[in-house]
Amino acid sequence: MKFSEYSTVFAVLAAVSTAAPAEKKQFSAEITFIGAAGASFSQSFVADGSSIAITNPLSISHISSDGGATCSFKGVDGSNTVVVGAETVDVGPPQTQVSGSCLAL
Repeated sequence: MKFSEYSTVFAVLAAVSTAAPAEKKQFSAEITFIGAAGASFSQSFVADGSSIAITNPLSISHISSDGGATCSFKGVDGSNTVVVGAETVDVGPPQTQVSGSCLAL
């Protein structure tokens, strides 16, 4: 190989090694908030630990997750409910939820 061919190969390798890494797909946890008489709503939470507002005023008795994350939810009256993986957890006492955050397992 000639010097110019080596230079081209090294230039290509340098460009590849300094390129930005491929963007990772962000995981979202699907959460269902369950109130009295079968009333419920669902909301997605990006599993990166960021706090996300919950604007539905329904008083919540149970919180259910499809799994894949550990999530924490704050209630309007001070409750802190933690859901780990795929499970349903009681909220005590039942109350409107105001924010939540999730981290991927």
